[in-house]
Amino acid sequence: MLKKTLLLVSIPFFVQAMTITALLDALGHRPENRLDRLNVEQSALGEQVLSDKLMPTVDLFAGYEVYSSPNGLLPVAPNELIKMVQDQSIGQPFSEHITREGVTFTWPLFVKSIYTLKEKAKLLHLASKEKHKLNLIERQAVVVGSVAQLRYLESLRKALLAKKHSILQTSVTTKIMVEKGRAAPSALFVLNSHINDIDIALNSIAQHINLLQSKIETLTAVHLKKSMPLRLKRHVRKGEIFALKPLKAKVKASKKGIQAADEAYIPSIVTKGNYSYSQANAYNNGNAVRENFGMAGIYLSMPIFDHSKSTASQMAKVDYMKEKTALDQTRHTLKVEAKQLEREIVLLRKSLKLAQKSVVEQQKLLKIAKVSFKDERMTEEEYLRYENALANARANFYNFEAKVWEDRAKLAVIYGNDLREIVK
Repeated sequence: MLKKTLLLVSIPFFVQAMTITALLDALGHRPENRLDRLNVEQSALGEQVLSDKLMPTVDLFAGYEVYSSPNGLLPVAPNELIKMVQDQSIGQPFSEHITREGVTFTWPLFVKSIYTLKEKAKLLHLASKEKHKLNLIERQAVVVGSVAQLRYLESLRKALLAKKHSILQTSVTTKIMVEKGRAAPSALFVLNSHINDIDIALNSIAQHINLLQSKIETLTAVHLKKSMPLRLKRHVRKGEIFALKPLKAKVKASKKGIQAADEAYIPSIVTKGNYSYSQANAYNNGNAVRENFGMAGIYLSMPIFDHSKSTASQMAKVDYMKEKTALDQTRHTLKVEAKQLEREIVLLRKSLKLAQKSVVEQQKLLKIAKVSFKDERMTEEEYLRYENALANARANFYNFEAKVWEDRAKLAVIYGNDLREIVK
């Protein structure tokens, strides 16, 4: 029963793994995507960390203190102290050994830079979310491009096998011609040499296929024995360059960093307080003394001179310029790349039509060449050129087809289109 259950569970995975949609869905369950999600969660905590700095902090303490001369358990008013001096039976709250327990609290009421840093943290969180989406689309583009290349190599292998089969058929006819003395024995050597070259090319293709399969498996954990069809669901929707969004958020965040660094000079308001319970033996008569004391206050802190704040401001400005320059450079690069890809796709579609027409024509020419070679109206070298021409025409067609998909995937990354909505 368990084996049947496992079989039923595993069947949908293998069925889905044979579609490009299932392959792209697998990316969402990989460690790379989980790491991106953790980065988003971590960036969200950045804002919480700053909010925590505006919350009160409360600490308990306990200690045992030893002094070289009697020290007070608490401040004593002069009138109270006079009474104690006049009456030595009263234990004075001074001792060389004091035990203290108590609680302290601090509560920042107003620190302007923290509010600005919270805005910066929000922008960095937004950048992290946009980067997460962008990274996923980039991995989708790699998978689609790899599958397209895999289809190209499989088609190229098929074309070479067809060429090999065609030459093998010709070699049978040539062998008969050699036996009858109508062709030189070297003709067979030439054909066998071409077959050997094809086998070398097929082995090289197998190596490249292996690399692509490993690349896809690394990203999706799915091992493809063969490629799957790629059909266009819809064209890439153009608009704002999505790949710039994380960088734009970082530029805004770094600008907030400059503001926060400058606001470090703005006065801050903090309230502080403590309560302590102290015990000791009075130094004047040795009697046990127990006293409690508390205080609370509100404080205004104003930086007058702190050169580190000036340096921090300069560093914030440099960070902003770095992020701004990176944004400007990437914007220019992606705009140029988007235009180039859009033009290239148009040209590749035209090339596809021409290549398809070329394949049909070369098939007709090869058919004529085979008859001419058999009737000894064409040399062997001339015949082989037609075999090569057909193989090259097929290779061009499959190569153009793969490049179209690669360019579509790159455009999807630039404009932030989920490739599951584009390819099926």
